[in-house]
Amino acid sequence: MRCTLELFATLREKYRTKRIDIEFEGNLHDFFKAVSEVLGDGFLDDVYSNLEKKEFRKDRLITVNGRNLKDMKEEPKLKDGDLIAVFPPIAGG
Repeated sequence: MRCTLELFATLREKYRTKRIDIEFEGNLHDFFKAVSEVLGDGFLDDVYSNLEKKEFRKDRLITVNGRNLKDMKEEPKLKDGDLIAVFPPIAGG
């Protein structure tokens, strides 16, 4: 299946891309692993606090089709065409 990753703020600058379409098979974790094959292993450090336990960083906002992962009771089942967005912490004033 094919899903889209959208990056924001400093992550967009770091990886020099706003959006990337990824072909993969599996779940959300498989999606992020497939993204890391394109953007580099450092991408997984930008998403996970503990990759082995599949724990996402608490300072990131990750959404699937606009829904915050933190608000979901279980990991979403991805389908073709889904949009996954990752937002780093943003400060300003």
